[in-house]
Amino acid sequence: MYTIKEVAEIVEENEHTIRYYAKMDLFPNIRRDKYNSRVFTEEDIDDVRLVICLADTGMPLEKIREFMQLAKEGPSAFKQRYQILRDHQTAARNSLIKFQKAIQLLEWRTYQFQQKAK
Repeated sequence: MYTIKEVAEIVEENEHTIRYYAKMDLFPNIRRDKYNSRVFTEEDIDDVRLVICLADTGMPLEKIREFMQLAKEGPSAFKQRYQILRDHQTAARNSLIKFQKAIQLLEWRTYQFQQKAK
């Protein structure tokens, strides 16, 4: 079992973010110890990594909550969870393409300014 502090170190995220996500019920399987502190298992850490990934790639927290809550339904929600991930993967890929184009433009403009500064 791991504390939030230990989980934060493992997943390289700050404790505040993990606490915030936990309060938003993004980790539906988290248990509490006898002191009422959240404790995480190895499986929970995998969920934390997934939630961070989804958030970092732009999935709204409400959608993440919906996705994570569906896990409680077991195999009956597999197709729905799969579709949410596929849709988000497509959206993230499209965002990446937009960012790559933006970076290319920035590189070109930087090069132009560099040439004018000589």
